[in-house]
Amino acid sequence: VFDITPGPETGSFKVKARFLGVEMEEFLLKYQDLLQLQYEGVAVMKMFDKAKINVNLLIFLLNKKFFKK
Repeated sequence: VFDITPGPETGSFKVKARFLGVEMEEFLLKYQDLLQLQYEGVAVMKMFDKAKINVNLLIFLLNKKFFKK
């Protein structure tokens, strides 16, 4: 399970990975880095060296959850 919360800076997010209720790792994700990956045509990125995340889908979900007006 991934928990995504706003980060300390504008355009950043804290991503926490949990497995069976136990917090495993935390990662600071920058929205600008995601947009750069999308521009470069990268479809999938690795997160925590264990999970593969679809870049376009992650951008869509972040837009829907945090930037919806």
